[in-house]
Amino acid sequence: MNGYQPRPRPGTDGHLLTRAREARGWGRTETARRLRDFSVEAGHPISPGRDGIWYWEHTRSPDRATQALIAGLLGIPPAAVDERPWPEWLAEDPAQRPAPRPWTPAGAADALSELAGGSVDHTRRELILIAGGTLTAALLSWLIADPDAAGQIASGRSIGEATVTRLEERASTLRRIDDEDGGGTVLTETASALALTVSLIRDRSYASGHGARLYAVASDLARQRAAAMFDVHGECADGTFETALRAAKAGGDDALGANCLAFWANAAYNTGRPHDAEAMASTALAAVRGRTTPRVQAMLESRRGRARARLGDHACWASFDQAEQLLSQADSHADPDWAYWFDQAEIYGARASSHLDLGQPALAEKDFTTARELFDPSIVRTQALYLTRQAIAQADQGHIDQAAATGTQALDMTQSISSSRTTSLLADLADTLGPHRTASAQDFCERARTVLTDLDTKSPGR
Repeated sequence: MNGYQPRPRPGTDGHLLTRAREARGWGRTETARRLRDFSVEAGHPISPGRDGIWYWEHTRSPDRATQALIAGLLGIPPAAVDERPWPEWLAEDPAQRPAPRPWTPAGAADALSELAGGSVDHTRRELILIAGGTLTAALLSWLIADPDAAGQIASGRSIGEATVTRLEERASTLRRIDDEDGGGTVLTETASALALTVSLIRDRSYASGHGARLYAVASDLARQRAAAMFDVHGECADGTFETALRAAKAGGDDALGANCLAFWANAAYNTGRPHDAEAMASTALAAVRGRTTPRVQAMLESRRGRARARLGDHACWASFDQAEQLLSQADSHADPDWAYWFDQAEIYGARASSHLDLGQPALAEKDFTTARELFDPSIVRTQALYLTRQAIAQADQGHIDQAAATGTQALDMTQSISSSRTTSLLADLADTLGPHRTASAQDFCERARTVLTDLDTKSPGR
């Protein structure tokens, strides 16, 4: 592409091996040296270099014997290597376990305070790893916990309906800004709104009903921030998602907690953790089945379907069929405000993405086309994402001119949003089309070089 160097793909910087070494303060060179020394002590010497660590974090999987050595170096039980594929077993890394807290309003308040501005390092606070066995325990605790509703906090002046309503309206507005502009736009906004909400929870007094709503707002804002972290940086911000889940429990809103798990699952299966994602979606369904609206249940079934597709499990189609059946009943029920976005277009998009995962590009293209026809024009970020995936499906079938045309439409939309998840997929598409010498492919690649370089320069945090 005329020298264009695409940015790292989402999920690359958040690779579980990257997180394991960074939790210990190791660079790739230091990791390679320690692994070499450990392998000699273990009687199975290997000689990985810095580049070897890079490849394991990006494109290659180490063999079984090397994985066992990595587990030993990190203090991960050897059985984890046999139970889960690379790199998922790295989720058992003890250096990334969160500190235990009770599933009570006090535990939620502590977690929210830490997230909103406590003394813990920012990156550590956002990205503390909660997966594998730790995830299972956390999900079970969340499912069975039954804390009292948040009571009054006696210090400071009392707050009432006007303040709580204003915060709820702000959270709702930010959700819709994210739909139109992408995660980069809302990262700072959610942080400031969350800090304000947490300060009110900790320092002001309010009636129990208002307290529950404040925790719900805090949960939604934390969930939005975690989702934006994934959209912009390709990171699954486990610590932030777990804090959102705690706040939902403190507010007595298990449906909102299930929504947190749905977005957590999305980030997990897109960063190489489909087993964790399926556990999240299944737990959410178990918690709210029969106790929330059909639309919410349909959204959770769709998330479970996507996780199953990433696992190569054809049971995903049963999940999507169930989601469609539930959605057909949705219009007769009053949904939570945060569930507005899930509709028939989303199910077709999820089906299409799953066809792509399972090596069925023709079926993927068909469902992406249907989804595109059904989408609300204001949902710009998701449309750009699915258009890019549709172009990839076309390229996989050898339809190069069509792929270039569809990719160009996605590029046009991408210029108005801030979503690295979408731009990284467009960079993938450009890499695919680059070797093709057709005029349309070369025009697309040239355009992508200009647009993506400009977006990369403007991207938040870069």
